[in-house]
Amino acid sequence: MIKNDKQFNVFPSSVEIRKYILYYNIVFPRSNMFMPQYALMPNACGTLSLAFDGSSVIAELWGATTKPILLGAEPNRYCILLLIQLSPYGLYQITRQSQTEFADKRLSLADIDHDLFKSLYQAFATSKTTINLVNTCERILIKRIEKNVVSDALRLAAAMIFDRHGQIQVSEIAQQTHYSERQLNRLFLMQVGMNVKRYIRINRFNYVLKHIQRSPVFFAELSQQAGYFDQAHFDKDFKAISGVTPRRYMKTMSDFYYDGTEIYNIISSKRRSNK
Repeated sequence: MIKNDKQFNVFPSSVEIRKYILYYNIVFPRSNMFMPQYALMPNACGTLSLAFDGSSVIAELWGATTKPILLGAEPNRYCILLLIQLSPYGLYQITRQSQTEFADKRLSLADIDHDLFKSLYQAFATSKTTINLVNTCERILIKRIEKNVVSDALRLAAAMIFDRHGQIQVSEIAQQTHYSERQLNRLFLMQVGMNVKRYIRINRFNYVLKHIQRSPVFFAELSQQAGYFDQAHFDKDFKAISGVTPRRYMKTMSDFYYDGTEIYNIISSKRRSNK
């Protein structure tokens, strides 16, 4: 498997699974592929990470991100890395544990869910090909997905926030879901790892990042599209979440990895193959 080191993404086999698992990202890091300043941008999603460094398998749970996390050149030391990128409530569905303590943390999977760790470790240790590895992991995770534990109200709220690109008030979500704002915050803290306002804010931030990535941007126009009061508010909020100004981000985009559905070429070629 390591000899055939083409990088690619594999998407889940059914729409139902994609509610919880966004994609499987296979990475074969090379020397200097990841720079010391390389950082993960917040996207409110969790990740299961499996890496082989030549002698052992390292399995981790990464909680939902609300702030930039410096990854740096760490992945360069691995022979192969499998990142199972989850939806905002995917980690709760799979672990059935409160996400409040997981947010912005990298934790040993064995410490959090030993049964899941053993199953994924065995899959990683015995798979002969990357596709075999992904398919085996998916079969393991499907067992955690068969019985839904995610609140219907949270699903509805998350869909509303996504559809409106984070331009929505908590009061409107409460009215549509028939949950109080306090109840919604409890749901989001438990099943996503952050309160509703933070989740809304990060969704709007990611909407901005997608527009910056896709085409040259006039920030004044983009700040209006994203629902900010003015460009000063836009600049301030962008820096508060990302740690850099919008202009600095434009100049150094290759230093960042930001979104759960759109991947930089440096990370993946988006090919479902077994080369």
